[in-house]
Amino acid sequence: MLALTRLKRKRRTPEQAREEILLAAEALILEQGPSELKFQALADRANVAVSNVYHHFGGVLEIKRGLAEKVFDELTQDLIEALSEEEQNEPLAFAQNVMYRLYSVLRSERYAKLIGWIVLSTELGDLERFLHPLPGMTAVVSEHLARHLPPELANRLAAAITYNLSITAIGEGLIGPAVKAALSMDDDSADGSRWLGNYWKQLLDHELEEVVSRRQSQP
Repeated sequence: MLALTRLKRKRRTPEQAREEILLAAEALILEQGPSELKFQALADRANVAVSNVYHHFGGVLEIKRGLAEKVFDELTQDLIEALSEEEQNEPLAFAQNVMYRLYSVLRSERYAKLIGWIVLSTELGDLERFLHPLPGMTAVVSEHLARHLPPELANRLAAAITYNLSITAIGEGLIGPAVKAALSMDDDSADGSRWLGNYWKQLLDHELEEVVSRRQSQP
């Protein structure tokens, strides 16, 4: 029986085996919770020998750290890609499009749950990798807003947008469904990107009107 099991296992490079073990770890956490992150379960899910899991990681903590690094690297790529695809010069359209795009990335079950797990883990409380892409995101938003607003104001608004978007989207992805059900809310009413986007549209509308008004009043 053992020989048959071995025959079914496909040959992998060390990099492929490591990646599949991390994918198995992610699936176990999302489906059953971090308490199920055990070497035998990982080996069964990744279709590798338990000794192979030990060879690549050595312990559960190393697997957790490897998964955290993988998740944050992919999150950075997804956020930057979403920003790069929004190139409109008009600040309101850009701000709203970016809001919806980034919100959808951060709110996704995969990122929200895994980030929540990483943050709450006593061994993995370091947020440095998660925070790394946020200044870059803020700079891109600020650059577009500065085409129509004073630079200092553009920087302040861009930082506030990034902060509110990150906190709200991750919170919604983590506990939103349970809170929505408890309050008997429909999907549209519970969509944080809608009311957050509307709030920022009103704020930017006001700031743009103020800028125009000040320019018109200058001699």
